[in-house]
Amino acid sequence: MFGVYSRNCKEQRTYMKNFSLEQYLKELSALVNIDSGLGAPGGATQVGLMLAEPLVRQGWILERHSLSPKAGECIVVKNREAERYDALLVGHTDTVFPAGEAAKRPFSRDETRAYGVGVLDMKQGCLAAVHALMGMSKEALDALAIAVIFNPDEEIFSPYSAPLIDAYARRSAHAFVFEAASTDGSHTIARKGLMRFDYAFHGRSGHAGYAFENGGVSAVNEMAYWITELAKLHDKASGTSINAGVARGGTAANIIADHAELSVDVRYVTKKEMERVKAELLRLKAHAAEAGVGLTELSFRIMPPLEPDARTHAYVERVKAVSEGLGLPFYTKPRGGCSDANHISACGPVVLDGLGPTGDDDHSPDEYLELSTVEPSIRLARALLEELCIDLI
Repeated sequence: MFGVYSRNCKEQRTYMKNFSLEQYLKELSALVNIDSGLGAPGGATQVGLMLAEPLVRQGWILERHSLSPKAGECIVVKNREAERYDALLVGHTDTVFPAGEAAKRPFSRDETRAYGVGVLDMKQGCLAAVHALMGMSKEALDALAIAVIFNPDEEIFSPYSAPLIDAYARRSAHAFVFEAASTDGSHTIARKGLMRFDYAFHGRSGHAGYAFENGGVSAVNEMAYWITELAKLHDKASGTSINAGVARGGTAANIIADHAELSVDVRYVTKKEMERVKAELLRLKAHAAEAGVGLTELSFRIMPPLEPDARTHAYVERVKAVSEGLGLPFYTKPRGGCSDANHISACGPVVLDGLGPTGDDDHSPDEYLELSTVEPSIRLARALLEELCIDLI
């Protein structure tokens, strides 16, 4: 079995010897110069189809999923139909920037870096995934069932694509997410989860001078109670942070406030902490009802943490051996931000995130890609796919 992997590695070295960074950057330039963020769902679709095209030319199956008019199409490509997939590769085609930004900051490069909208987050990772798949040995492609998903709405927490992605994740043994590696080159198997909610509080107004007589109910007071109680969950030791980012309400000091709004961001490291926050939120809702304050849920988003289990740690040891065999150091560290890996992990596959080339300053006009990290990231990703054959042949 290891002989099979050895032969595949030789084929991979031949392919990577012919890898052209200039061709990769030409392809990346075309992707970066397409608006695919807020207000440009058609651009996210176009980027996904461009990424899928070389695989489709090799006979891969293409699926186009129109999930919402607010987002582009979710593009799926797979080398065959299967009940169970050995590998699921995931990247997102959207950016955080509004329509028109690509024209203001088109793709550019110098000797060491490339720049542009989404050049790091994460069109480079999507393209790296495609290059990792191109030229894989026929033996590996015959042995492995592989699905690839290009997600058009990750930057808004994948509200439309997550059910489709998770349906594939539940049928996959391994999931590889091609977010950028950290600036120090590390990958990740642990990310904080997120809960973000916005509530409107509805009280009953009245003159503040007659607060005990007129039946007034302060929405602001209830909101303040929520803020102080939620703050008690803030705990550095457990890694749970609570940020009441926006709080507003009332019209004047002498009027009992009949309306208030609160926006809260919660981060946690473990599912246990996620459940603790959920339980407290239920208690607070009951308190508001008892106080006579109505609630309107304006928005609610939740992402579980990417929390590694024993299977993940065992797989990381395999990955480390493969990576070091290529002359590439491999290590992981936790990250605070969420990715599709968070909800994918809850579906059962072993998840490895941060497989894309690295850079820095994503979500800012200074976003850049380190060119020296492109070829090694592609080489590692392909080696990990080829190595999966050990379990199958």
